[in-house]
Amino acid sequence: MPMNDANVPIVPPPTPLPVPLTGCAKKNQQKREKDRAKRKKATVTALESPAPPVPSTCALQKAAQCAPVPTSFRAREFRATKPRWVGPAKPVDHPLLPYAHDVEMLKQHMQYVDWPGDKSHVILDRNGYVIGSLIAPPISGTEWATVADAATAAIRDARDKMLFPSAAFQHRRAMGEGFPTATAGFAFGGGRDAVGNIKATSATNAAAMDGVLADKNVDRMATFAIPAFQALFYHIFRDYHETKNTLLHQHPELRRTFRRSPFAALTVNLGPASVTQPHVDSGNKADGLCLITALGTFDPNKGGHIVLWDYNLIIRFPPGCACLIPSAVVTHSNTPIQAGEERFSLIQYSAGGLFRWRANGCQSDLDWLATASQEDVVRREEERKACCAAALGKFSRWKDVKVGNYSGRARLEVWETGELADFSDYTEEESDREEERPKKRRKRS
Repeated sequence: MPMNDANVPIVPPPTPLPVPLTGCAKKNQQKREKDRAKRKKATVTALESPAPPVPSTCALQKAAQCAPVPTSFRAREFRATKPRWVGPAKPVDHPLLPYAHDVEMLKQHMQYVDWPGDKSHVILDRNGYVIGSLIAPPISGTEWATVADAATAAIRDARDKMLFPSAAFQHRRAMGEGFPTATAGFAFGGGRDAVGNIKATSATNAAAMDGVLADKNVDRMATFAIPAFQALFYHIFRDYHETKNTLLHQHPELRRTFRRSPFAALTVNLGPASVTQPHVDSGNKADGLCLITALGTFDPNKGGHIVLWDYNLIIRFPPGCACLIPSAVVTHSNTPIQAGEERFSLIQYSAGGLFRWRANGCQSDLDWLATASQEDVVRREEERKACCAAALGKFSRWKDVKVGNYSGRARLEVWETGELADFSDYTEEESDREEERPKKRRKRS
């Protein structure tokens, strides 16, 4: 405590209490709170409905303002298993894989994206498909940092309550000293006979995970990127939304993670140093996406970068930010953080087996084949091939995102409906590729 010249402690004046609002100011504040609650309720209701909600005008505007990150990768080169439900088992073969832990080496020989986390970016393939996104927080400054710190504290507290064997720290994704994980939600595959809830390793761990899911700050960190998911990848979002809500309706015993999330499952990397080696999440949907949110107290200039090996990208990935990547088919990893630092992450995804279960009429392949005729088998193979051919079309084109055409309809179709009037931000090259607007025939006199 500071002292004066007479060595008498100087007592700071008490902090004045906030003046309560009265009159019009109080009424306006109450109205704003009611409107905010009404919008939140409407959003949750829309996300829980069977029909997928369309992106909001605000989300479309933010998507159009993203900064593009071009790559030389071709989306047609995505690897997947033959049935196309899940991804490959092995990571891509890259000459720099032995240096996955060396940040400076990767920066020197890969395309480096120095992302401060203040503006969202879209990752583009060489043909203009959006094949990933870096999603900035909805607000900047100390307010969002406070939310991120509170979410980090909730995860740290849950981790301290959980019990893990030593083997839980070392697994195929872990690098260095390793880290445990905790998972919630539902899935199909991996030895399951039917769609079911993902069980915790103990009742203690289950209770701690329930606390994480109930924490409002964790919920906010996990769902702030959902509007960007809708606006940038609407067709993929629609698949996830419809599949999750269909299965929840068919199987009421299934547990959801976050009400506003279209993903079926959540894995929390519990740190304290959640650093992964190059891997693919092969069980996820092949033509789908995974939402990754970084949390912790680490210096993003020195570590915690996300590396997308197929794209030849290394990206600065600050805590409190998120990214969407096709984790089933793109090899990804993190760079090590500094000693004494912490890094946690929220991973949201849906298993590819869930979509296969739904396509089979809510049954496994074995049950479907047991009652299917030869014509059914032939028809299913034809549908599979058609689905494979249409998989690339689920990824949006950047030229469509820039004008708010989230559904990817043909330019002429959108133009004729009058929904989009301004195509001035098309480049000359893009405009040349589009079909010319049909001219009206003149009536002969």
